[in-house]
Amino acid sequence: MVPIKDYAMKSSEASVRQAGERVTEQAEELAHSISPTVASAAQTIQDTLRRTQNSASAAMGLAADCLDTSTAYLSNRGMVGVVEDVETLIRRHPSQVLVLGVSVGYLLSRSRQR
Repeated sequence: MVPIKDYAMKSSEASVRQAGERVTEQAEELAHSISPTVASAAQTIQDTLRRTQNSASAAMGLAADCLDTSTAYLSNRGMVGVVEDVETLIRRHPSQVLVLGVSVGYLLSRSRQR
């Protein structure tokens, strides 16, 4: 006869083994079901990064062009030419310059009060 203690150990070992196999099967099923979702998320992230990189490159190119234009303007006209251009602008649009000056003055006074 097989002692009861040995029988109980063998049956509990079998139960533990079966439970482990079920957990492994469920983990594999979960991994297979998650895999397409992770792949889709990775693809979405890659697409977003590509678009962001393209937009950033375009913005950096535009900024570089503006700096080149400004540098060329200042090199060609010099400080005297810049002052003359500002005077011409003020003579052509006096009311807009006045409104701009008042607005900037107001904003500066508000920022100093804080």
